[in-house]
Amino acid sequence: MLILRKMARRANSRGRGRPEASWLAALTALGVLGVSLCGQAQKPASAADRHVVVISIDGMRASTYVALSPPARIPNLLRLKEEGSFAEGVEGVYPTVTYPSHTTIVTGRMPAEHGIYTNLSSRQPGKNRNEWFWLADSIKVPALWDEARQHHLTSGAVSWPVTVHAAIDWNVPEVWDPAKGPSADFFYLAKFMDPLVGAELLGALGPPQSGADTDAQKARLAVYLIKTHKPNLLLVHLDAVDEAEHKHGPQTAEAASALERVDVRIGEILAAIKEAGLGDSTDVFVVSDHGFLPVERQIRPNVLLAKAGLLTADDRGEVTGGKVATVSNGGSFFIYWPEATDLRGEVVTALRPLLDQGLVWGVLDQPALRDLGAEPTAQMALEAAEGTAFASSARGELVGRLETPGGTHGYLPFRQGLEASFIAWGPDVKAGVDLHRIPMTRIGPTVLQALGIEASTFGDQPPLAEIFK
Repeated sequence: MLILRKMARRANSRGRGRPEASWLAALTALGVLGVSLCGQAQKPASAADRHVVVISIDGMRASTYVALSPPARIPNLLRLKEEGSFAEGVEGVYPTVTYPSHTTIVTGRMPAEHGIYTNLSSRQPGKNRNEWFWLADSIKVPALWDEARQHHLTSGAVSWPVTVHAAIDWNVPEVWDPAKGPSADFFYLAKFMDPLVGAELLGALGPPQSGADTDAQKARLAVYLIKTHKPNLLLVHLDAVDEAEHKHGPQTAEAASALERVDVRIGEILAAIKEAGLGDSTDVFVVSDHGFLPVERQIRPNVLLAKAGLLTADDRGEVTGGKVATVSNGGSFFIYWPEATDLRGEVVTALRPLLDQGLVWGVLDQPALRDLGAEPTAQMALEAAEGTAFASSARGELVGRLETPGGTHGYLPFRQGLEASFIAWGPDVKAGVDLHRIPMTRIGPTVLQALGIEASTFGDQPPLAEIFK
């Protein structure tokens, strides 16, 4: 066994539970009114005339723009890199999944401090297994939008994770019906938006088109907010690359094609900045949450835990209860049990077949997880071996080969291929600065500096001051 050791605001509940038809009627009726009312939410005259746009390309490895891997036509990304500053790699958080990573980007702190530990919010077996950390009030420390509001600057967000009910002026959060899974359901999403913002967007842009490129729709929203409201801070989350890499694997033709489409979206946002007259006052940051590794096999640790009587499951293999709880993060597998109950021996015994067969890259105990700034209540984590990923099912074979190779993340952030991305570009940014490798916690403080905000208590790392003119 390899033990690795040193490694907001919630708004009121208006609109919840109302039938979709009533939302449609209300939003349609408010369409014109919403444009005028939301247009009144201008920043005070005393606010700094500085702007920052942060574009997250979910799943984009730093090698994409450093070594052009996979080969792709990405003129906008390469222009930003060549004319600005960049990192050859960003070391992220553990696990390297979307929600903890994006929250570290906007808080400058590790998951153990900001409270968004994995994508899934529930640790109770059999309960709310599809609930994610959607609500911004789950974040335990100030985020960029909180600092912006405190300093009388405006903010906007398009599909940024963990922003439901956040203190963001024009907010289109990422959230979906857990019973249906991720989908572009505007009328479900509208329940978690400011009604006037939802009405304005519906009146100005119309409802999202079914089956359309979701990143194209997100870029359209971002372009509208830039041209109409000119927020000082705008956060945009694009996820087509992540989707392609999950399905086909990294460094594939499909991943390259998705990246090329995202590059077009970046071009649209850059054009909007120029058309809005903000070219001389806007710095742009292109970031990502994690890299990717290829996967051919799937491992189900819950099968062993169920056989040992530590978990119970239904006929479909879904966990319904037990002495322990687990969360599968693709490349890692977190295990929980009450502090007052020492189940380590039983758990290790149950998982012995995984260890004996060399199906895990490593096992992290609680001190190692704390050293990594990961979830403090997790008792143990399994790290997947090369070419393998963990699944949550408690039924079936312990190890199964995927029908077609794919990709995933969630592994330790320092494993090769998991490097996230960072590019900074704009009138305040120096050209040609290679930052080499940086921690993800330095991104948020750097964005604050670009906004002209000095917050010595924000984050746990200093900003990347060397990139600024």
